[in-house]
Amino acid sequence: MPQSPPPGSVRLLCCHCRAITELAPDAEPLRACPKCGSTAVPADADDTVTVTLTKHELRILGIWASNYAEGIKDRPGGEDSPRVVYGILDHLGTQTDVALSLRQDLADVRAAFPSSRVTIYRNGEETDL
Repeated sequence: MPQSPPPGSVRLLCCHCRAITELAPDAEPLRACPKCGSTAVPADADDTVTVTLTKHELRILGIWASNYAEGIKDRPGGEDSPRVVYGILDHLGTQTDVALSLRQDLADVRAAFPSSRVTIYRNGEETDL
C-alpha cells in the first residue's frame, strides 16, 4: 500500500522532463530539477485541468509556443524556454496523433523524404530546427 505524503507537502512537476519531486513543507526550496537540472519554475503536479480543443487549435498553440521559445532562448532568462515548451509538447504529443510543433512537422517531412534537403531560416539565418 503506497504511503500518503506528509501533510502540507507538495508534488512538483518538472515541465521539461516530467519528473515529480515531493517536497516536504520544511524542505529547502528547489533550485533546479533533481533529475534533469532544469531551472524552469515547476508546476504543482496535482493541479491539473482538462481542456477540449480541436487538433488544429492545439497545433496552432504548439507551433506558436515553440516558435516564441526558440526566439527568446538567447535572451537572459529565456535559455530554458525551448526545453520547457518541448517537454510540454512531448507530453501533449502522447495524447494526440498530430505534430504539435514545426520541429515535429519537419522531422515527419524528413522521415517521409529522407533524400530531400529541408532548409529552415530564422531571422534570416539558416538553422537546424
